[in-house]
Amino acid sequence: MVHTFRVAKLLSSLFHGDPQMADAASDAEKLAVAKGFLLASPPGEVREVAKDVTKLVPRGLLSDTALRGIMHTYNVENCLPMQLPNEEESKRLVICQEGEVLFATNSTITLILSTERVSLRNFWYLSSWSALSLISVRSGRWKSKWTLANVSPDSSAATLAGRIDLHVHYFEDGNLQLLSHKDVAAAQVCGGARSLAQAVLDTIRAEEHVVHSNLEDMYINMTEETFKEMRRVMPGTSSPFSCHV
Repeated sequence: MVHTFRVAKLLSSLFHGDPQMADAASDAEKLAVAKGFLLASPPGEVREVAKDVTKLVPRGLLSDTALRGIMHTYNVENCLPMQLPNEEESKRLVICQEGEVLFATNSTITLILSTERVSLRNFWYLSSWSALSLISVRSGRWKSKWTLANVSPDSSAATLAGRIDLHVHYFEDGNLQLLSHKDVAAAQVCGGARSLAQAVLDTIRAEEHVVHSNLEDMYINMTEETFKEMRRVMPGTSSPFSCHV
C-alpha cells in the first residue's frame, strides 16, 4: 500500500524539502495537495491513502465534510459501482455525473427553451463502467466511458465516441504504477432499427480488444526493450546496470 513515509516524502518534495516553506503554505494549499493525492489514489486503495494523508496535514484541516466531498469526487470520476443499501449483491449503482440527472416519473416539469429548436435525437446517451481488481500486491482498474449521440429518427444509426482509462498499481518490493488512456474518435454506427444496440456493443468490444492486445504486446516487449532503456548508469564504470526480469 502507499505508506506514510512515502507520501511524506512526496509532500515534502512539493515544498522543495524546506520545512519553513511547508509551514508558510496556506491551509488552502495544503488541502489542495491532500486532495490531489486522494484523487490520484491507486484502485481500491483510497482509504489507505486517506489514512496516511490525514496524519500529514494539520489536525482538523481534512475535516469529515472535506473528506466526504473529495471521496464523492473520486467515486464520480472513477465511475465506481456501489451496492445499494438493503439490496442483493447483484444490484449495484454506478456512481457517475450522468447518474445525477433527474428523471421525473410522477410529476410535471416545465422547460423554458430559447428560440433555438432542440431535437431529442441530438441528446447524448452515456454509459460508463469501472471494473476494479485488487489482488495481493497489485491492483487495477479498467474504466470505459462511451457516448452515443446523433441517433437517427428511426434509431437505425448513431455516432459513438468513447474513452478508455487504465490504472494499474504494483506494490511488492516497490511502487510501480501504469496510467494509460485511449480516446476513441466519434464514428458512425449503423445496425438497423432492431440491431443498433448490438452494433454499438460490437464496436465497443472491438475497440477494447485492441487496447487489451496492445497491452499484451507491451508486456511481452517490456523486458527486452522498456526496462533496459530505463537502466541507470553506474557511476564508477559508466555502464548500465544489468537487467534481469
